[in-house]
Amino acid sequence: MRAVAAGCAALALALAAPAARAGGVADLLRPSGRGAAEGGTVWAGPRPSAPPRRVVVLAPSLTDVVLALGLGDRLVGVTQLDDAPEVRHVPRVGGFIDPNPEAILGLRPDLVLWISDGGALAAVRRVAELSQASSRPFPVVAIPVVSVADVLATPRIVGEALGAPAAGARLSAELAAEVERVRARAASLPRRRALFLVGREPLVVAGPGSFPDELLRIAGAVNVVGGSRPWPVFPLERAVALDPEVVVDGAPQEPAEGIVRLSAIPAVRRGAVVRLPDDALLRPGPRMIRGLETLFRGLHPEAR
Repeated sequence: MRAVAAGCAALALALAAPAARAGGVADLLRPSGRGAAEGGTVWAGPRPSAPPRRVVVLAPSLTDVVLALGLGDRLVGVTQLDDAPEVRHVPRVGGFIDPNPEAILGLRPDLVLWISDGGALAAVRRVAELSQASSRPFPVVAIPVVSVADVLATPRIVGEALGAPAAGARLSAELAAEVERVRARAASLPRRRALFLVGREPLVVAGPGSFPDELLRIAGAVNVVGGSRPWPVFPLERAVALDPEVVVDGAPQEPAEGIVRLSAIPAVRRGAVVRLPDDALLRPGPRMIRGLETLFRGLHPEAR
């Protein structure tokens, strides 16, 4: 009860303080245009003097990183989208694009981890403002993850933020080695023309600039989708005309049998469909990298 009361008191003080005091810190959260692998991570707020023990995470993929580092006992808040069994009893602080700033502050965190995302920028700026206006300020670490290289850099960044740099560097190296193993195996195999679906009704596909587009290349495939949009809504007629050799069904939330509605695509009629079992390849963290093997085997069933 004392912890709850202290959290409520901190919230009341922060809400009463002028937000202008934190404007400079919140402004640090503006996207820099650089990914995590290029040094684009931003610390908004004071760096902790000791390893953080109360951590709020605003992206399921970052939760996966913290768990993979063996530091799950430090998590005091996660999003409504987090599905790892290790955090089923951890308080929820809203969604990925709509975290609740007051709920976050009420948990009295030492550190907040966030994957930079324009949809949540206003809410996370408010978190930073409330933090700096409070009697117990904490930093928000904004990690821009827009490429596989950024995914590989994230464990190192999180490990350093949590005071476990060796564990972070080790996990980053392990995941990078998995990527290179798949890339090396795919190098000598035919590159298959693939269409990666992320939704069927409407038909949404992975285009250039998306994570699946890069993962397809690593796994020895060519994305048949061109243009400049990473997640275009696609006319079925266009998918038929592109005539991919294989269709990757990356919509595990939709019934598997629903793929028959796309039987106008020759690859679907032939049964050349790779059904992914989960959303790992859309989750930019350890699950994504470990899901590469499933994608590779689906694209290249002839490989041993």
